[in-house]
Amino acid sequence: MKKYIVILYLLFSSSCMSQKMNFLTEPIIQLEVGKITDIREVLDIDGYYEFDSTSCCKTIFFEDGTYGPVAFKRGAIQRDIKENMSKWMVGWTDKKQINWGNYFFHDWGVYKIEGDTIVCQNFTKGALLSPSYYWAERYKIIDRRTMKIIYSQSLEKDDVKRNKNNNKSPWIDGVSLHFVPADSLPSSDCWLKEERWIWRNELDWKEYIERIKLKKKKK
Repeated sequence: MKKYIVILYLLFSSSCMSQKMNFLTEPIIQLEVGKITDIREVLDIDGYYEFDSTSCCKTIFFEDGTYGPVAFKRGAIQRDIKENMSKWMVGWTDKKQINWGNYFFHDWGVYKIEGDTIVCQNFTKGALLSPSYYWAERYKIIDRRTMKIIYSQSLEKDDVKRNKNNNKSPWIDGVSLHFVPADSLPSSDCWLKEERWIWRNELDWKEYIERIKLKKKKK
């Protein structure tokens, strides 16, 4: 049994390693310790964004340049979520929680602001024997509480080549996302920030890892 588990682990590890950097069709937007984006100058972020109230596609942006998926527990109503967002989130228990987010695919991303556009890169951490995935999106800022998706493109080299050959443009006239204010927001700690390649400087990555280790010990 132990041997079987080890084999599965090695397959999973080698799969992730071989796929992780197979998408460099554009430079990675990297993080830096202490660097804060200017997103608050153009958008409200003390809450989350959604297509509509019934959609499961909800997103939260953080000042440090990361963004992630949000899912709420069954039975949660908007008034409760606004009063205490973290309490009703799937995968979050308290202020010490680490690596929350979409509980199956674990998709997290990084972004930068370019004028009236949010340029995003999303990284999906695959489950056992399932592939990781990498995606680029752009949102046009309509006002402080509204954005619209205008670009959607896989970062996988084969996908980009295939779309180009099929004359499929990544520029789209997509749906709008609307802001929902909330209190008691979660932290931006996630699996993506523990990856060396998402950081511009190795020392910043090491500093973050040490902080997370201390945080885990206090749990």
